[in-house]
Amino acid sequence: MDNASNNGTMMTALARIFAKRDIPFNACDRRIMCFAHVVDLCSGRVVSAVSAVSAVSAVSGGHDDSGDSSSSSDDSTAEPNLIAKARAAVCVIRGSGTRRDGFDKTIEEGNANGWFKVGTSPETVQLPKLQLLRDVRTRWDSVHHMLKRLRDMRPVWSYIPPDLIRAK
Repeated sequence: MDNASNNGTMMTALARIFAKRDIPFNACDRRIMCFAHVVDLCSGRVVSAVSAVSAVSAVSGGHDDSGDSSSSSDDSTAEPNLIAKARAAVCVIRGSGTRRDGFDKTIEEGNANGWFKVGTSPETVQLPKLQLLRDVRTRWDSVHHMLKRLRDMRPVWSYIPPDLIRAK
């Protein structure tokens, strides 16, 4: 059962019904939370916390409340909100048929011309013709899948024409 309050209400009602029949029943003890729902809630909180920390860091410029620079800060004083940037990149490409077609064309041309290289001693790779994945709030693992697909398609980004991003 999920963690909705109406399920708690149902368990309390069951406890009353069982009490009338002298059947021992503890509503709190007997309620079993849906593990997938708990994972979904936890992962959502982690993503929100990472995004909030990134936003606070960007606003404060890497300084704590006392105004002193944080000791862990390096040359770049703000952590970018990578999840928000990933969502924005996916939305730009997936936002229009022209951009999606241009993304596909870039993959086709890159594979044909040997543009895509990976590794420390760069090796040419053939990338599958895949589209980027959006994250979905109701799917706990969709952020992971979105980021993984972006990582898999990383060699394409250097070859996307700038006018494609501005296309409608």
